[in-house]
Amino acid sequence: MTENWRQLPIITSFFKAGEDGQMEEPSRLLLEAMDLMEFQSGQDIVKAGAAAEDGMYIILEGNVKVLDAKGGLINEMGDGEVIGEMGLIKDSTRAATVRAAGPVTCAHISKALFEKIAERNRSIYGALLEMLYTKTTQIVRERERTRSELEIAARIQTGYLPKDFSSFQKMPHIRITARMCPAKGVGGDFYDVFRIDSRRLGMVMADVSGKGMPAALFMVLSKAYIKNYMLLDMPLDQMAVRVNNQLCENNEEELFVTCFICVLDTDSGELTYINAGHNPPAAARQGEDFRFLRCPADMPFGIMEDMKYRVGRDRLDPGDRLYLYTDGVTEAFNEQDEMFSEKRLLETLNREDDREEPEKFVSHIFRAVAEFAKDVPQSDDMTMLYLAR
Repeated sequence: MTENWRQLPIITSFFKAGEDGQMEEPSRLLLEAMDLMEFQSGQDIVKAGAAAEDGMYIILEGNVKVLDAKGGLINEMGDGEVIGEMGLIKDSTRAATVRAAGPVTCAHISKALFEKIAERNRSIYGALLEMLYTKTTQIVRERERTRSELEIAARIQTGYLPKDFSSFQKMPHIRITARMCPAKGVGGDFYDVFRIDSRRLGMVMADVSGKGMPAALFMVLSKAYIKNYMLLDMPLDQMAVRVNNQLCENNEEELFVTCFICVLDTDSGELTYINAGHNPPAAARQGEDFRFLRCPADMPFGIMEDMKYRVGRDRLDPGDRLYLYTDGVTEAFNEQDEMFSEKRLLETLNREDDREEPEKFVSHIFRAVAEFAKDVPQSDDMTMLYLAR
């Protein structure tokens, strides 16, 4: 980056330059005092606990990670964002470490140099505070706009999942419900339940890698492909190959989805399924304890084209139960950094008495996970589907 960096839009916007490039004297003096600094990937720009004598940085190019004193990720920042601005106007130590996530170029001014030029022109303090206020206001507005868009996307996404299961009660020995609780406004988990014909019921439990808008879009595609191919009544292994190939195509974000997909013949009780890298469901036979099905996992969808998928077979007779879930349930953490775990899940499933009432049963499981986690924020989407015959 050459000396022309002072004409970059990031800089002229921050320093409130006019269309002719001119700016007020305090802003111009502050900009002229700044120099250019470059950091290599992994290099600390500021370090938690260090004195703030090095002053302020404006990121011109690149991305950084903001880490707490223990090295945990707090935030990520990029072009146009400001690091360490309060170090110019108060004696303090750095509250966090800012580390280059790749090559990073910054405009920089030290605390000592800032104080030197401010002694000659006290209005520089006001200019700095005004610029920081303007920048903060822009960031807040952008975050509000993004949050609004995510809230709309979340409503669309949850609206895309079935919630009324009353029509399935007309099928022989079927009581079913499902529920998703996203960790963020827009999640990557999804489920589906639908009739293939008068006697067969299709069920899907899935978990897309990642969170936020990309995962939600991938979720919508995955759900549509799976249901559409299943309604074509092709064998499950062929359906899985087609869905996987579709999701591999143009998958530049390298997302993938784990799925447990099954078909229940309500006349014969035959359960056929494929497991694309997902958690094995739990089943209880006519009043016995829940146990995990032995269903080896094949490759998740979206990773590699032309993968083969094995079809598993089992039975669900009247009196049997089936519970599908995502790993947000078993991998919920408590304050002691312990996971809820598959062991605790089985214990919880076998402790609950409302097996005949799917809504009550699922509510009990969600409540048990919440009581285990207590005040620890939910780190992953939690989704469950429960069928009682």
